[in-house]
Amino acid sequence: MSDLRLDIDTAARLPDWKAKAGLAPYVAAVFLSASLVFLVQPMFAKMATPLLGGAPAVWNVSLVCFQAALLAGYAYAHLLARLSAVKTQVMIHGALLLLAAFALPMSISTLFGTPDPANPAAWLIGTFLVSIAPPFAIISATAPLIQNWYARSGRPDAANPWHLYAASNVGSLFGLAAYPLLMEPTLGLGVQTQTWAIGYGVLSVLLVGCGVLAWRSAAAHAPAAAAVEPRQTPARGLWHQRLTWLMLAAVPSGLLLGVSTHIATDVASAPFLWAPPLMAYMATFIIVFSSKPIIDTQTATRYLPHAAAIAIGMIGLQSLIAFPLLMSVGGHLLALFIVSLCLHSRLADLRPDVSRLTEFYLIMSAGGVVGAALVALLAPVLFLGVWEYPLMLGAALILRPSSETILSSLHKNRVMIGVIALFTLMVMVAVKSGMQFDGLVFRISAALLIAIAILRFSSRIMPLVALTGALFIGWTGNPNPAVEQERGFFGVIKTVEHKDLNLRMMVHGTTLHGAQLTTGEARPAPLTYYHAQAPIGQSFLALQDRAKSIGVVGLGVGSVACYAKPGQTFTYFEIDPVVARVAKDPSRFNFLSNCTPDADIVLGDARITLADQAPGAFDLLLIDAFSSDSVPAHLLTREAMALYLDRLSETGVLVVHISNRHLDLMPVVARIGGAEGGVMISQKFRVDTADDSREMVTASDVVAIARSADALAPLMANGQWQPLTPDNQRPWTDDYSNIIGAMIDYHRKPKDPSE
Repeated sequence: MSDLRLDIDTAARLPDWKAKAGLAPYVAAVFLSASLVFLVQPMFAKMATPLLGGAPAVWNVSLVCFQAALLAGYAYAHLLARLSAVKTQVMIHGALLLLAAFALPMSISTLFGTPDPANPAAWLIGTFLVSIAPPFAIISATAPLIQNWYARSGRPDAANPWHLYAASNVGSLFGLAAYPLLMEPTLGLGVQTQTWAIGYGVLSVLLVGCGVLAWRSAAAHAPAAAAVEPRQTPARGLWHQRLTWLMLAAVPSGLLLGVSTHIATDVASAPFLWAPPLMAYMATFIIVFSSKPIIDTQTATRYLPHAAAIAIGMIGLQSLIAFPLLMSVGGHLLALFIVSLCLHSRLADLRPDVSRLTEFYLIMSAGGVVGAALVALLAPVLFLGVWEYPLMLGAALILRPSSETILSSLHKNRVMIGVIALFTLMVMVAVKSGMQFDGLVFRISAALLIAIAILRFSSRIMPLVALTGALFIGWTGNPNPAVEQERGFFGVIKTVEHKDLNLRMMVHGTTLHGAQLTTGEARPAPLTYYHAQAPIGQSFLALQDRAKSIGVVGLGVGSVACYAKPGQTFTYFEIDPVVARVAKDPSRFNFLSNCTPDADIVLGDARITLADQAPGAFDLLLIDAFSSDSVPAHLLTREAMALYLDRLSETGVLVVHISNRHLDLMPVVARIGGAEGGVMISQKFRVDTADDSREMVTASDVVAIARSADALAPLMANGQWQPLTPDNQRPWTDDYSNIIGAMIDYHRKPKDPSE
């Protein structure tokens, strides 16, 4: 350790390999801590979603929890850094690392019982606090703490520790990518938590080692360490500076959750799409805090209006144009990346000297919490739709660096702003008055305004005004606007009418949850997936004589209710109170009120509520709980299958609806059914568009499972079902699932032209 006694001039002349060797422990510590931080986020979501129906909102609320814990860690680092002796800091931090270790390995606490469907966010936040928060918060302090120690180390570059934050964000990206690609497909959940605990132990040793290294080096270079003393900042500008940091951090954080919510609600709610927005967001920190950023603030600022235009165009025109999945997701991710890059670049440009390093990170983290909380917790209460996404884009346009003030920009462009506002208002009034427009008119109008936003990028206010007009024109041009919509924890539920078809539908995100003709029949006919010609309808008709007790997991509009016969009892299991409320409202849908008015509707996650039912309770059990295209993996495990089969009577039949636009779930169900000794048949039902009688029926993939072939005989009689056998791959369990594998299987299989 004699090298630590060199003075600064000698240290500056150290060979390059020795300089890098001295830096290595600090880089390793921030990289490992960031990797662990971002490994635990999807791990916690995987542990919590089985109790909350696999809802995409679990991810957003979890992000708020993690942002808040990160803020707590940064606040602790800020307070610890105020102690003058590095040795004291190291001793305190080492003791707290040891105390937090008693919470490992991680698990979901049962302190708060099972989630309340009426207030799941509160349950999730409380469970996070007692299950994950202690070790997470203590290691989240690593980045600012290590940088503070590095600044006091007396190394030649001690005055510029910011590049360590870039290394931290590289670790974050690694953790995010490693979980879905490496850990989830290969390790059970129990092994994952144990592996994380081992990583925590390694990090603890590394952190204490870095602390010892820093205090010995600081002692050897006392004059250099003294250079970290705080500089006096004029009080008048101090709070303005802090507020600027806060806003520049809050808007990208809110936009991150806004993009995630939009993708989950209006593009495709698939879990493998939750991580890419966070990866794009974290990548911007790597760029802006690196020693030589590959994209500077000026470039990012120039292209921010272009990125916002792409996003607004896709949001406003999605009802008129069917954007391909990759194009849509890619466009929103690009917008998130460029907007975050611009604002984070500005944030990095405004960072203070190292004497205020921990304060800077504390306020930046507070901004992250503010933005995330506004979107994940407040927006669902204030807004009926996913409006927070375009609002955050608007805020980003206002915050982007510019020589113009907002007032001067308004005055300079007052004529064009007036023309845009008048044009937008005229289109909206014309539509509301009943005037019919071809979709092309809306597309051209919105495209013109988007072009204005791009061409006038140098103005502070013009892109915002033009894009707002484009957004409202796009929404006005929706050929099938929602008659009513409600928003809850589990998503936005819309009631949509096709007046030309006399059809009313329930829509969640981009997925249809049932439809009814508005012609006023006393006993409405089941349509779409539940049509008599579709596999689910076939199952109810074929088994109607032997099925006396029927369970339905996933209510939708209650379409299957009108297959009920005298003497049958129906029990519905639904996690979303909004869905239950809409389905029971006879002014919207009257399947339930007309056909099974006395049926029980049990609120809560199906795994929990089904467990409360008696063994052998059902002769027919329908599992149709895949809200939008998300996959509650806990409903497709061996343990879930064992529960389903146990709740069937001896001749009972389990029917599982597995239609999905992103994942191949047929092999998944075959594996868990085979592992539990089930006899299985399947049907890939496709619609003949030339057959007018199938106008109201929807293609679907369905699996039927029973204890014996005799129980499935009534279904096999129509000749449309095929035997289903499992392959030799590993079945999903509560401890193991492989979403990425199911996605790869889907894209490998030959596509049916009718799909």
